[in-house]
Amino acid sequence: MRKRTLLLLFISIIVLFFPWFSINVSAGTAGVGVLNVAPKFSEIRVVQQDDSFRVYITASDYNSWEDIYMVSVSLEDYGVQTAGFLFKQYEDETKYNKIDEFSEVPEGSLLVKEKCSAQRSSEKETIADKCELKLILVFHMVLFSQLNIVISDREGGTSTANIDYNADELMRSDTTITIPSLDEPISVVIPHYLLNSIAFTIAAAGTIMLVKRMGRQGIGRGSL
Repeated sequence: MRKRTLLLLFISIIVLFFPWFSINVSAGTAGVGVLNVAPKFSEIRVVQQDDSFRVYITASDYNSWEDIYMVSVSLEDYGVQTAGFLFKQYEDETKYNKIDEFSEVPEGSLLVKEKCSAQRSSEKETIADKCELKLILVFHMVLFSQLNIVISDREGGTSTANIDYNADELMRSDTTITIPSLDEPISVVIPHYLLNSIAFTIAAAGTIMLVKRMGRQGIGRGSL
């Protein structure tokens, strides 16, 4: 009788704890064995290339990269939003079919969809393989002083990054390039896609002029 009672007690304990054990094993298979941990950033890089910006985002979730639902990016120019972009790994939080959708919010012409990409590893060897989702967001030139990025997961967990951005210390508007080493701004009327390359050229020329001026002043002082 006593053995039967102990056996029933043992079976009851297994039945009670089995659901928790199954959930934990499932999470460990996908990620690294943790539950409901908010996503985080592993890397953010902003690269200005030709007539566009490239934003490299590595989002990490210890539940698995499969738990990341959405990444939103908004651009602000001194408090005024100038553009917004969205990446969705799934159609909504309840779906599991990947759509890898990039969109501009509100809809516009800045996003270069054909150059955007989402990458994740099919291997399960390392933490990076299990947890990291790598995004490349590409959009045409637009003025912004701050980049705001939010990662959202299926359970509603979020992680936010706010990055101040100033391209090589050049303060620019649609028709004006201001270089700190010169006394007055240079106003130009040129196509938007040429503005950035001209800015770098003039900045280099201004720096050379400033160095030469300082050199002459040094020679003048030496002769005195």
